[in-house]
Amino acid sequence: MEQALIYCRVSTEEQAKNNNSLLTQENFCKKFAGDNDYEVAGIYVDEGKSATNLNRPALQDMLARCQQDKSINIVIVQETDRLARNTNDHLTIKTVLKKVGVKVISVAQPMIDDSPEGNMIDTIVASVNQFQSQITGRKTKKGMQTKFDLGDYPGWAPIGYLNKRIDGNGDVQEFQKRSLANEDYFTKKSKTKGIIIKDPEKFDLVKQGLKMYLTDNYSALEISDILYTKGLRSKNDKRICNSVMIKILRDPYYCGILRWNGQEKTGNHEAMISVEEHNRITNIMDIHNMHQSRRRIHNFLLRGFIFCDICQGRYVAEKRRPGKSHDYYRCGIKVISMSHSNKGQNITAEELEEQVENQFKTIKFSETFIKLIIHKVEKYYEKQQKDKKQKVRIQLNKKMGIEKYREVAEKKLISGILDDEDYGRIKDRLRGEENDINSQIGELERENEIDFETIRKILMLARDVYGAYKKAPNDLKRLYLSLFWEGFWVKDRIIVRSEPTKIIKTFQNERKVLLRSYWCPRRESNPHEVSLKGF
Repeated sequence: MEQALIYCRVSTEEQAKNNNSLLTQENFCKKFAGDNDYEVAGIYVDEGKSATNLNRPALQDMLARCQQDKSINIVIVQETDRLARNTNDHLTIKTVLKKVGVKVISVAQPMIDDSPEGNMIDTIVASVNQFQSQITGRKTKKGMQTKFDLGDYPGWAPIGYLNKRIDGNGDVQEFQKRSLANEDYFTKKSKTKGIIIKDPEKFDLVKQGLKMYLTDNYSALEISDILYTKGLRSKNDKRICNSVMIKILRDPYYCGILRWNGQEKTGNHEAMISVEEHNRITNIMDIHNMHQSRRRIHNFLLRGFIFCDICQGRYVAEKRRPGKSHDYYRCGIKVISMSHSNKGQNITAEELEEQVENQFKTIKFSETFIKLIIHKVEKYYEKQQKDKKQKVRIQLNKKMGIEKYREVAEKKLISGILDDEDYGRIKDRLRGEENDINSQIGELERENEIDFETIRKILMLARDVYGAYKKAPNDLKRLYLSLFWEGFWVKDRIIVRSEPTKIIKTFQNERKVLLRSYWCPRRESNPHEVSLKGF
């Protein structure tokens, strides 16, 4: 008795066809094998897999079995399109099987055999299958484009929303993503319409997270933690990871804008925030140095800047241990000779960071230098505003042109020169162009806001170095530290000396910056400023 393998495949779309179900295929092939005295040595099934490529687990396993098991003589399929819907792939599979002496039998296509005529028919059928697959793909893309044009998103809903289907009466049906076992759902699919609705469990939580970020008091990580305690979970019932939260904050879908396939338009779904609020969020993220979180995770503020004044070794930072309430810094050098121990030298992170913060009080730019900075900032600001107004004016002129074109189209519709279908196409095109212009204007406003925020930080730093450092987020504080200080040396939990950077020393020599000649927090003295004239 000849040994045979059965191969069955079904794609998601084909679940709607009962005669193509996996069980139907399997029973059909089993009956054929029994009627022809073939012993079924194995059944290989690919669920929800497209036939347009060869990267299918069960197909690959079956081909490997045929190459390794010399007892296999036949592969049985219901129809050849179960194997492939691409002519090249189909012929490739047949060639691989033919080399190991395995014949393909299509139960529903008895005209296909190893004769010249059968091979010709097989090739034609494979070409037709490929053509049918391409037609299906084109219809799918066209349907998705139509859905997008009508203001509905042709994809999976982001966190806070749900994909649902409504029937002809407007009743919401349960939606199961990629549920191959639920054939009733796919059977009814053509009779229902896919929509996106609010997720009753997550909508308000995601909205709350967006509003929290708008205050500029929370990082993406902190929002994830807070929302987790309130019940917002990922699909794996875990905290929303930082990258996903960043994506949520960046996604214009939450302000009512759809982006798909390089296109953009206003959607029909309920927005969580306004477009202005979305632009504000992206602005805050850009200002915060390429989305970096301001919360430190084993990323201590003063790492690399603190040194031991006893052995000159670098300080390291350690997270709080169980039962301890503080993170702390300590000398990282292990001195075998015990020339010094860390007893009395470890210092809490809060205390040392406060001491470093106070060192910025010793720095002040000269009035002449501040005036020069302000003058340069004013020139830069004037140029940026002029460029921005010019670019906005160009976009507004384009918008006026669209308005005039729309008025002409409306008059032609009223007079009967233009039919309703043509007018509808013109209206949709003009609306798309108008949305593009509004996006361009919004982007210009956002860039201007970022530029001005940079100017604000420059002025704040020039006028009040200590105040600018104190208010800065941690990533910006590290930038200020690297700009002003080479390092700080600590002994007995006190900063006893420091070293300004070369640029600050140069500024001091050129009388652009005022530095206190010395400081020692343990001493009671009146540190004097170096008397410098304007440069």
